Amino acid sequence: MSRPISIHQRSYETEAFDEGDGTMRLVGRLIDTKPHGLGLADGEPLVIHDMVIEMTVASETFEILAITPTMNVRPYGECISVLATYKQLVGVSIARGYSRKVKDLFGGPMGCSHIGALLIALGPVAIQASWGMARLHDDLDAWSPVEPDNADAERRLRLNTNTCHVWSADGEQIARLNRGEEAKRPEWESVRLTKLGL
Repeated sequence: MSRPISIHQRSYETEAFDEGDGTMRLVGRLIDTKPHGLGLADGEPLVIHDMVIEMTVASETFEILAITPTMNVRPYGECISVLATYKQLVGVSIARGYSRKVKDLFGGPMGCSHIGALLIALGPVAIQASWGMARLHDDLDAWSPVEPDNADAERRLRLNTNTCHVWSADGEQIARLNRGEEAKRPEWESVRLTKLGL
């Protein structure tokens, strides 16, 4: 049997930044590469898409405040003509219903499938980043486990509802919250807290 040959590679890079003013900046990049150059004579790897999205999001409401998509490498010059339409996302929440909104606004001939995939990839990044932002602004010297009556923590936890089977609306995590208990800690958090003696 011959060894498998890589014919397509897609990479996503995402990063979130605390802007220090109650907003976060999300930056995402999608790169598609043909390792063997689409059969061109030299066989060198060929980047066929290199797209970047930068957006500013309100950290409390997850509302998109600004968005700038860029196509560094694209198949056709005409591809960039759709970029201005993505301004329609300003005012949209990147939390609940975001992926559906992106598909409704920009699916098929109404947008770029690669920009759409990258936009959808940025949704969970904003949610994950919100946890980091909350901890970044805590007084870490006085850090203690999240109390069940902490409204901000509960709001963040409830953002996870129905995002996966562990956070099913009728699952144990949500039942714990509804009983006024603390949600079960992620394993990585328990390991870190034990290591720190907390």
